[in-house]
Amino acid sequence: MSDAKLRIRHAKRGNEKSIDLSNLGLSEIPTEILQLSALETVDVSGNRLSSLERLGQLPHLRDIIAQNNNIGTLHEELLDLYFLDSINLVGNPIVN
Repeated sequence: MSDAKLRIRHAKRGNEKSIDLSNLGLSEIPTEILQLSALETVDVSGNRLSSLERLGQLPHLRDIIAQNNNIGTLHEELLDLYFLDSINLVGNPIVN
């Protein structure tokens, strides 16, 4: 089982409100993250992500930390996140 899946499983068991998936070499957001509907903070910094797709399906998300990835565009579904306060995209092509 990958490190990301183990962290997601641990967060699900503890009903965590935040998860750190940074520096795991991810090229996409794992589908298992959708099981964590109470998440408020997601850290996916330092991966190889080109998209934040799937995060828009987490209704309570407040903070997305996604610095130092390959993100060039944002999906419109993120606009539907009512509680979203911040998205950190420093070090991504979209910022340049």
